[in-house]
Amino acid sequence: MSHGYATYGDDPDFEQEYAEPVDTTRRDLDELFAAVDGLRAAVEETDDRVRQDVADLTEKLDRGDTHRQQDRIDLLGRRLERLQQQVHALERAVRVSDGVPQADLDDVGAETRALAAEAARWDDLHKELVTKEQRARYSDEIARLPSVQAALSRCDADLLDVIGVLAATDRGTRGRGDAESRLRALTTRRRTLLDEEIPAAEAAADQARLALREADAVDARVLPQLERAERAWHDLQVRLRTRITDALGSNALLPTWFGHALGVAPPTGTSGDTWIRTAASVLAYRVTFKIKDQALPLGPPASEAADTTERRWTWRARLESDLDALAL
Repeated sequence: MSHGYATYGDDPDFEQEYAEPVDTTRRDLDELFAAVDGLRAAVEETDDRVRQDVADLTEKLDRGDTHRQQDRIDLLGRRLERLQQQVHALERAVRVSDGVPQADLDDVGAETRALAAEAARWDDLHKELVTKEQRARYSDEIARLPSVQAALSRCDADLLDVIGVLAATDRGTRGRGDAESRLRALTTRRRTLLDEEIPAAEAAADQARLALREADAVDARVLPQLERAERAWHDLQVRLRTRITDALGSNALLPTWFGHALGVAPPTGTSGDTWIRTAASVLAYRVTFKIKDQALPLGPPASEAADTTERRWTWRARLESDLDALAL
């Protein structure tokens, strides 16, 4: 309404000079947050529907048509997972736009990478050692020689007894016939011991003693290196655990791969320590094998041509099992 005189609202110069500036960045962030809230609500609603559908399908499974219903459950699960991933991605984008610092857990520095390289030597070094089972076999080979030699001594003593019986027994008597049969058996046995068993036992004992001397030399060389590798692994774990807990305490935005594998925070209760140990081991795996993939915590899976018995893949399998256990 006009009263016949100029007002501040009617003065274009006033409006141009004193009007509050529009914060487009804040507005965009508000819109993003609103979108996240809307998408989260949609996911929660979808989650409820999926759970109800799963319950209905489970009831139907009891009545038959198992394969078809299971396929529907799998499809619903994949849809829900995709929605959850979209929410996480959008939330991450909002936090980045809002200036939240990002934690690059993979950027550990040269000293930590050197620790990882030293720790990684443990498996190869351990393979050089002679196992307890092998040492026990070598000891058995060495102990077998006196046993065979003792058998020869008993055979010689038995031969002397038989010769004494023959000397004191008349021909044609039953006792002499038994003594002659035993003489033939003992003579054959003695020849086998002298020609075959004792030489074989002597050679095996010599080889076993040589193998044990070589094993002792390997132990003297490798055990100090193994101890260094074990210390490096311990120090690496301490460093990486500290790195992760510092990132959690700073409220920094954790890497995408970390969230995919472990979520954004440790669980409450006693499983928290298992969580942080697994998180540190996953990060140690990434550091050791220079994994740069920002989506996959352990990088791409092994190719068909890969030797899955190698340390990298056996370690990966253990980590996958640990991560699955955390998700239970």
